[in-house]
Amino acid sequence: MDKTEGERLNELLVEKFPEQLHWKLYRAKVHFEEFKREAATYMNSGPSGPGEIMPGPDSTPEVPLFIYAPAKPVPARFGLIAGDYLQNLRSVFDYLVWQLILANGKTPHETNTSFPICKSPKSFNDAKGRKLAGVPEEAIELIEKLQPYPERNPGNRPQTIHILDELTNANKHRQVLSTTLATMLKPEGGVPFPHIELEVIRHRGGDSIPGERLLAFLAFDGSIVHGIEVTATLSALMDWVGYDILPLFERFFG
Repeated sequence: MDKTEGERLNELLVEKFPEQLHWKLYRAKVHFEEFKREAATYMNSGPSGPGEIMPGPDSTPEVPLFIYAPAKPVPARFGLIAGDYLQNLRSVFDYLVWQLILANGKTPHETNTSFPICKSPKSFNDAKGRKLAGVPEEAIELIEKLQPYPERNPGNRPQTIHILDELTNANKHRQVLSTTLATMLKPEGGVPFPHIELEVIRHRGGDSIPGERLLAFLAFDGSIVHGIEVTATLSALMDWVGYDILPLFERFFG
């Protein structure tokens, strides 16, 4: 049986990083697989999935516009599962700092040690003496380079570490992450997330006229990634942590 991407990532980490880190990533993977299963079941819950195509608020007889709306509110369980996933993924960063200190022969602080995510150099400089005490200086420099300062983002698009931190904080301190149904025009080729395929049918003069083919999917609602498909977002965050971030720190665990 072919190994999943999560299994390959886990094997990579087992070889090169303290087990505490891959335990957290493994737990995030468990929540991710649960989310995919629940989403697939939900999206195939009826002939038209969990919703229906209807005229949008700006639709007119001359220019009909359609939306796909849930027949009833999207269950809160999707936000709960996604929140558990994100919490484990964000914890990898704090665990990383703890392990960097131990590998450096120092003792972490029970309450202060953590991975700071700051929006300005001043905030980072204020935090590093308290949160990163005992971390090797080269590792502190790497952590500083990951900070989502606005000047590092000229296109004004949210940086990945900021997305992870914001979603985690929203789930932890404010409310369960909200999800909704969204649509997109069907692209060429397949898509790597749970969805259903729809077709807009227009009725004119007694005739049924086939129209656009759409894909409906679960998306974040009311957050920094509003309207973005959930499964692909969660998968991209794990790949970023496992393949882009952790390898930067591999040399400190030799």
